[in-house]
Formats: sequence, C-alpha cells, structure tokens
Amino acid sequence: MQRLLVISFALAGCEWGGGTDATGNLQVPDAKSAADARRPDAAIDAAKLDGTAANPRHLLLTEIALAGAGAEFVEIYNPGPQPVDLQHYYLSDNGNYFTLPAAVPTISQGDFVVQFSAGATLAAGGVMTVALGTAAAFNAAYGSMPTYSIADATVTVTTASGTPSLTDAGEIVVLFQWDGTSALVKDVDIMLAGAPTASNGLVSKSGYAQLASTYAVDANTIANQASAPAAGTSTKRIAAEPGHETQANLGNGIYGDDETSEDTAATWDATFDAPTPGAVPAL
Repeated sequence: MQRLLVISFALAGCEWGGGTDATGNLQVPDAKSAADARRPDAAIDAAKLDGTAANPRHLLLTEIALAGAGAEFVEIYNPGPQPVDLQHYYLSDNGNYFTLPAAVPTISQGDFVVQFSAGATLAAGGVMTVALGTAAAFNAAYGSMPTYSIADATVTVTTASGTPSLTDAGEIVVLFQWDGTSALVKDVDIMLAGAPTASNGLVSKSGYAQLASTYAVDANTIANQASAPAAGTSTKRIAAEPGHETQANLGNGIYGDDETSEDTAATWDATFDAPTPGAVPAL
C-alpha cells in the first residue's frame, strides 16, 4: 500500500515535533493559526463530507503494531478539513471502555484507558502515533519519535492494569470521545487487530443502560482479522469507511455511525508488511 510520508513540523524546544503547554503536556503541531488549532471537532463544517452526504469526516485508526519489544503503537489520522481538539478523546484496548461515565472500567492485565491532554490537537490531514512503550524504545525500533508515549505519561492514564501492552495474537483498539459529563461515550473508531479472544475483544453495549441513558443497538458485526501482524510488521487501513459501515445517524458513533459494523476485511489489509508510523495513509 502506498503511503505518503507525513511532513515533519519543526517547533523550537520540542524534539518530538510538537510544542508543550504550560504544564509540559505535548501538543500535536498544526500549520493553521493558534485560534484554529483550538477549534473543537464539533465545529467542523458539516458540508464537508467523507464521501457520502450523511457522514462528516472524523478521526480514524490507520495503523496498529501488536508485537515487538518497544515497537507497539497505534496510529491515528485526521482526514478532515479542520484540526481536531483532542481533549475529550480517549484510546483503549479494553472492550469495557464504554462504562467510563459510570465508573472506571474493569480491565484485564496489560490493558489501558488513556486520555489526550487539554490543548492537544491533531492537524487537518495529520497523523499521530501513540507508543505503548517509551519514546526511546520506539525511536530505537523506528528511527523516529512517537507523538505520545503511554509509558512516558505524555497522555493521561485514566486506568491501567500493570504495564500497558497490546496482545500479540490480537486485541480490540478503540478511539472514543467523552466530554466528562455525559452519560454515554461516543465511538470514534474501532478495530479488532489480529484475532483477539473473547476476553480481549469487542463487548456489546447494545441497549446497555447507564446513568439513566441507554446505548443504541450496535450491529456488532466487526470481525477479527484472519491472522495477526507479527513483530516487524503492522496492520494498516487501506480504505475509508463510507460504503463499508452503517452510517444511518442512529448508532453510538460520534456522528451517529455504527463503528461496530465496519467491514474491516475491506478497509484494512489482509497481509502485513513493515510498519510506517507517521506516514499519511493514501485513502
């Protein structure tokens, strides 16, 4: 799959290519004005759509490496026309993520729920990488620094059980949004990377009642991959969602999509090659 190298952003005083806020939290750089860089994703012009008349663009998971000491990472891409404020975005590898508004989710060993820092943004057309291990280990594996490192605490760890890691054989990876007060979270993107077991895969939230609200009914048809990417390889998104997932504005997704209905056999690769963290996907 052809992938274009992302343009490096050079900001003084930040060796990872981003800036820091007053508390030292890493920010993803943006070529637009400071005012635009704080524009929330809810303000994205709804007329600029993602290939269909029903679905505005939103952040996408685009690459996942499950194995290799210090080499595990998740890549996230912003295909939209505006920067996205990441403050209310979370990343997790546990199927119970959706219970967060009611209580910290019960998670398994090695699992995590992390939140991006206040003031962090992802530029229009930009990508970011979240390393499970340290930035130093990631750099040793790939010759570049990640945007964030869970081990280095450049994201806020909401909960973690032991040392965060991705199961080599397969695991759910979910990007979701929660404003800190709503009864329900909103799915942004979900991937079952590799072949996760029932204990580390998708958990149904269809009709689940929480804080006097109820989740919509999910299709829960998203499938495991036939195999898992081994160390030295990764699984990559090869197509956008329109035409490959239910987008009827009735689901639990950020724009009403049903992220559990995505046909990932059509949108993610079936064979795996060398990781390309930080490369913009050609979707």
